Amino acid sequence: MNTSITVSPANRLHKSADTYLGDPYLCFQLGEQTQALFSMDQVQEVITIPAQQITPMPNMPACVLGLLSRRSRVMWVIDTAYLLMSQPVAPSLAHYEIIVIQVNQLFRQQAMPLATSHRHTLMGLVVQKIRGSRYFSSGLIQPPQDTASPDLASCLKGYLLQQDNLMLVLDAEALVRLGLVKK
Repeated sequence: MNTSITVSPANRLHKSADTYLGDPYLCFQLGEQTQALFSMDQVQEVITIPAQQITPMPNMPACVLGLLSRRSRVMWVIDTAYLLMSQPVAPSLAHYEIIVIQVNQLFRQQAMPLATSHRHTLMGLVVQKIRGSRYFSSGLIQPPQDTASPDLASCLKGYLLQQDNLMLVLDAEALVRLGLVKK
């Protein structure tokens, strides 16, 4: 039984943009204590799928969970927390929450060819929990500071402090590049 659940970012943002201040971001839980954001410009959709729909592939970096066939297209699925913080998603999960991101750069000469649509590349990023969409002014984003992980630093656009929560603002395109070169 296929029980995919799709939530389009456009459906979540159905109100007029005039009623919001700032730019739209997708908020998600990256690890137990870590919240992060992607610009909605890079988010194609958010899906929850059964774990068995991801086909593991041999000889891939540990952060690559495998391939996912969706809407007659195949895309790579990456464990985002493992890629950035070496904290893998629980292998016993029955379902994965996946952010399908869209980046403008094509990666034709990489070891992992990706699903492409026109000039966009799609990749699935498994996260611990989707927290929803929020609007933030770009002026609230603080520049990146020193981080413990060089991988995290390479994908970090900055930080956002909101209601005593520190959220990482990540660059989806940099994250895709990191996932392609990670061994």
